Amino acid sequence: MEVSIIIICLILSAFFSGMEIAYISSNKVYLGIEKKQDNFLSKILSKLTENPSKFIASMLIGNNIALVVYGFFMGELIMEQLAFATLTSSIWATVSIQIFISALVIIITSEFLPKIFFQIYANTLIKALAIPAYIFYQLFYYVSSAIIWISDIILMKVFKIKGDNEQLLFSKVELGNYITEQMKSVEDQE
Repeated sequence: MEVSIIIICLILSAFFSGMEIAYISSNKVYLGIEKKQDNFLSKILSKLTENPSKFIASMLIGNNIALVVYGFFMGELIMEQLAFATLTSSIWATVSIQIFISALVIIITSEFLPKIFFQIYANTLIKALAIPAYIFYQLFYYVSSAIIWISDIILMKVFKIKGDNEQLLFSKVELGNYITEQMKSVEDQE
């Protein structure tokens, strides 16, 4: 049972980390064009991208929940294995081994590799995984709204900075990247 929960948490953490980087790395011109299509997926993409900070916050909340649950169950599993193997009697050595193994597994399987993969295939994956992302976006909607509200208050009261500045227009670089991608796509098809 513990192993299946750990695997589910790793998959969820990979999904949340990946979707965060996919949104950041995606071509906003491409997303803008996809949102203009008249289909179910375009409506989902529109809802996901209408408030970028809330989408990112939802993905971060999901990732943190997955990491906490992972840490709890992975810690138990490692402690059981270390007790069974009787490798060490020192609590500090046991905790150090537990931290090292847990961190190594999570960094490789749910942070490093997914972020690389989602960054390379950002446009494809943000579109393909829009529906599950939207489900989690709705699930964490009120929590992310509260966190954004609190962080905006802290930014305004403590740091005297206005928060939540959204970029509404495409930059020249994004437009250029989109045109280059489309030209490569046409060349590949020929």
